[in-house]
Amino acid sequence: MIEEKDERVYSVWLSRCLGTGASSFDVFSFFSSARECFDAGAAEWVGTGLFRAAQLRRMEPRDLTEAKMIVRQCDENAWHIVDINSEYYPKNLKQIVDAPGVLYVWGDPACLKEERMIAVVGARDATRYSIEVAHRLTADFARVGMTVVSGGALGIDTAAHRGALEGGGTTVAVMGCGLGAAYLSENEGLRRDIAANGAVISEFVPFAKPFPGSFPQRNRIISGLAKGTLVIEAGENSGSLGTAACAYRQNRDVFAVPGDVISSAFTGSNVLIANGAKPVFCAEDVLYDYAFLYGLDLSALHSEPIRKPAGRKKLAPETLTDAQRAVYAGIDSEPVSFDALAAQSGLSAPLLSQTLTELQLLGLVRPLPGKRFAAAD
Repeated sequence: MIEEKDERVYSVWLSRCLGTGASSFDVFSFFSSARECFDAGAAEWVGTGLFRAAQLRRMEPRDLTEAKMIVRQCDENAWHIVDINSEYYPKNLKQIVDAPGVLYVWGDPACLKEERMIAVVGARDATRYSIEVAHRLTADFARVGMTVVSGGALGIDTAAHRGALEGGGTTVAVMGCGLGAAYLSENEGLRRDIAANGAVISEFVPFAKPFPGSFPQRNRIISGLAKGTLVIEAGENSGSLGTAACAYRQNRDVFAVPGDVISSAFTGSNVLIANGAKPVFCAEDVLYDYAFLYGLDLSALHSEPIRKPAGRKKLAPETLTDAQRAVYAGIDSEPVSFDALAAQSGLSAPLLSQTLTELQLLGLVRPLPGKRFAAAD
């Protein structure tokens, strides 16, 4: 039997009254506990100015029946309830304006205390190439101690979680439904693996079904958990762009893997880069940004830049600028240095750097360690 003195009951009650997706930090911070809020009563609630009319109407009956049932469901399934004042509540997530008041956690809630998190998102119906890229990058992230956050869906999400696990690391899946909802049976085994080596989390009550808008709503949590979000293969209207937009609003970093400029599957990713997202060609392109902040040891990483299988040098499109054509003419399958390209093309260093970036985004050139370049396969 759930006792009324159980603080989890009041945390769930308050979170349910505020509503899913509501900003909870100010409310949970104003009162010393959720129970204190419950005991305060309508006059004090109104006096704080923290609650909207609809929230006050839900609070007024002060009915704990539903909250007790939810706590009981969690206990029966060994799911944890982590409210915003818990020691396990993610520090990064607490900083966003619409942080959820309660997280339901399947797995180890202690892993949520880790600040070294990177979010990885992308297409559900992803190409084999992008799946391999996601797997390789996340395995490298895990090897240096970064926790990989994703959405538990098919495609890039699955590759990201699997890569982190196979890299010996921790991963967190953020669900757009309750932990006990019948959702994506294909990934049931993956969720069990994640729970054993990290956590599956949700702000939705245990058996809440997905609804229109629930996945876009959860995207703010995916980006909010991490300092940066990496997008791998996103079309023009991809949900992953919504996660990137959340990251921008949260003042977090956004990274993207460049893709084929004539394929609609990569339109969103390439637009992100054009608008300022950092292009990613290997794990170090992300990890260097956090190496000092988190004390990451990158010496063990010697990964080759991500690229497609070897093949002939692509023909130069007729639409290339004179500068692009001059640089591309000096690049072949064998690596060539930046200095050699500068001498061959006659371009200044700043213009050469810009032109090489443009050729990379066009899928014609790939960067190599040591400031060397080669034709993309």
